Amino acid sequence: MSNSSEPSYETAYAEALEAALAGQPALPSFFESWEADAWPPAADLIRLHTRLLQGRNDVAQERAASFLAEVLAQYDARYAALREDFASLERLTSVGTWKYDVRQQRLSWSDRALEELGMSREEALTDPNMVIAHFVHPDDREQVAAALFRTITEGTDFFQQYRLLHPTQGVRHRQCRGEARRDAAGQVTQVFMVSRDVTEDVAYREHIQLLEAVLDNIHDVVLVTEAEPIDPPGPRILYVNRAFEQMTGYTALEAIGQTPRMLQGPETSAEARARIRQALQNWQSITIELINYRKDGHPFWSEMAIVPIADTTGHYTHWVAVQRDVTERRRIEAQQRQRSRLESVGQLSAGIAHNFNNLLAIIQGYGEMIRRDVAHSPQLLRRLESILRAVRRGSELVQELMVFSRQRDGQPQILDVCRAAREVLDMARRLLPAEIEVDDLSLASLTGESLLAHLDASRFSQALLNLILNARDAMPTGGHLTVTVGQQTVTNALTQLTARVVYAHPPEPGDYVFVKVSDTGVGMDAGTQQRIFEPFFTTKEVGQGTGLGLATVYGFVGESRGFITVDSAPRKGTTIGLFFPLAQGTPAAEKVSGEVKLLSALLPADATALIVEDEAELGAFLSETLSDMGFKTVHHVQDGAEAVPLAERLGSPLALVVTDRSLPHVTGLQIIAELANRGLCERFLLISGLPGQEDLPELPPGVRLGRLQKPFSVKQLYQAVQGLFRPTGAPS
Repeated sequence: MSNSSEPSYETAYAEALEAALAGQPALPSFFESWEADAWPPAADLIRLHTRLLQGRNDVAQERAASFLAEVLAQYDARYAALREDFASLERLTSVGTWKYDVRQQRLSWSDRALEELGMSREEALTDPNMVIAHFVHPDDREQVAAALFRTITEGTDFFQQYRLLHPTQGVRHRQCRGEARRDAAGQVTQVFMVSRDVTEDVAYREHIQLLEAVLDNIHDVVLVTEAEPIDPPGPRILYVNRAFEQMTGYTALEAIGQTPRMLQGPETSAEARARIRQALQNWQSITIELINYRKDGHPFWSEMAIVPIADTTGHYTHWVAVQRDVTERRRIEAQQRQRSRLESVGQLSAGIAHNFNNLLAIIQGYGEMIRRDVAHSPQLLRRLESILRAVRRGSELVQELMVFSRQRDGQPQILDVCRAAREVLDMARRLLPAEIEVDDLSLASLTGESLLAHLDASRFSQALLNLILNARDAMPTGGHLTVTVGQQTVTNALTQLTARVVYAHPPEPGDYVFVKVSDTGVGMDAGTQQRIFEPFFTTKEVGQGTGLGLATVYGFVGESRGFITVDSAPRKGTTIGLFFPLAQGTPAAEKVSGEVKLLSALLPADATALIVEDEAELGAFLSETLSDMGFKTVHHVQDGAEAVPLAERLGSPLALVVTDRSLPHVTGLQIIAELANRGLCERFLLISGLPGQEDLPELPPGVRLGRLQKPFSVKQLYQAVQGLFRPTGAPS
């Protein structure tokens, strides 16, 4: 106790003692305070008491003794209260305490510490090493013992978390802290320690760590924000998982403290933002898709589910957003929608193509016959040529529908792209007005070798012609058109090429052959560029375009494992490039048709033909044409079920059977199989308005089968029939 306090407690004690000796008992005033340093040490009071009684009589000595006993009883009561307070403190804080006397090498326990381990005071161990050996998990004993040794010998603070082997509860987790107490010489005399059970804390921390590990190892973004404010700047981000960093490019440190609006940009839908705000205002969950932006500025589609989180009182405290990058899924869905459109077009095409091609075949066939009759009249001949050109255009439109709807399979071959492009450009010149200046085919990045690609020649020509005609339509008042062919090594089309890249399959690195069509026309804005490859989308006036041209080009390039580039801006023209993987090999040889020769030398003298065609006028045209070719007798039936009975009634084999593929009651292939197996005919010509290579029936040896696609010219019909009667191995 400090010297400054001595007069106060001595005076108070002397006054109380004198009152007691006078028969007016009263305790010293300092007993009224519970402050730690208000009461002097009991030994100091006893020495003061002895000094104050010197020279007093026996009566005074006796009364003073009673007074001292009462004073010491107060000290006993205070000590008991302090013990009770200490026990309450241990209970309230769930800690047990120990004290180790270094000199006596003895460990003493509090009641709470004994209770936590289920021991009585008689069972208490006093050797710390024995306590460690008995209660600490074997894997933790060495580190605990080493830390206690340092505290005892060096006076360092003690802190350990270890596993404890409880007699009845099994393995528990405890956290122990201790400090060294020193004497006047600085030597450690005691170590005081407190310990508490942290099993629930450890389990909770492990649970949190597990949740963090789960959140950091899922592909979806998890983002937690404050509940408010809803209006700008919006609730602050409190947590993001690792997927957020991978998806957006922002680190957690960059995101925390910001608001989710940091991911929005110019293409983020205002409607989507409004819907989110409305849900937040009403504390409602919402699932929505919108465009977000990565740190590098690239947009991506995000599917976002936002949920409010409430505490136990029902008060909303946070928002949790789970986001997923659905850019690829939306691209696939768009492809599926396009595929559905293709299937619809295919069903429509399959339904009308047969009859439509029948009509075209009749018009074309008789038109070619009439052309021979009106050769002397240039005016009639010009009009007839217009009719035949319309037939060819109608046929091309059906073919476009078939290609677009995948009803017609391509026939890829090794194609010399330079030669094919030059042929298309030469043909296209006749379709371009004089106001459009057309360069010769431009060659770029050539290696001295032919530029080859594995492509369907007719579909390549159709695709390139589509681009040229679109360029023509983009320059209504004239301009400049260039077709360029070249080769380019592509490592990453999405970053290497400056133009917009469009593809059905992600472009693979490698060498590509490209064909680019450039014009100086009206150009396209970004919105138009996004839609030009959609089925039925067209910028032309009603009646001026079908909307199938570029969609057909897109399908063809995708099937060829290539990609398309689009570089355009309003009033700055357009360049569209078609890129195809470079191929090795030899270009397929061109088919050259020879002069049409009469069949009379190849046909039997009494050659009889049977035509099975449900379209009466087309059957009549075929009958007339076959008669002109040299067949003596030509029979025509419209119902396929009549074919076999008629052939049987004729009594001799037929020289030729021409049958449509699609017929009422029976198919053309069934008729061919039946007649061939019965030996009633050995030469068949299958005609069809629907392209495709169907499975053929197994036919007897020596039977010959030809095919012809509607609509066909007289020359094509003649060549098909001639091929069936030409001796095997004879030149065509």
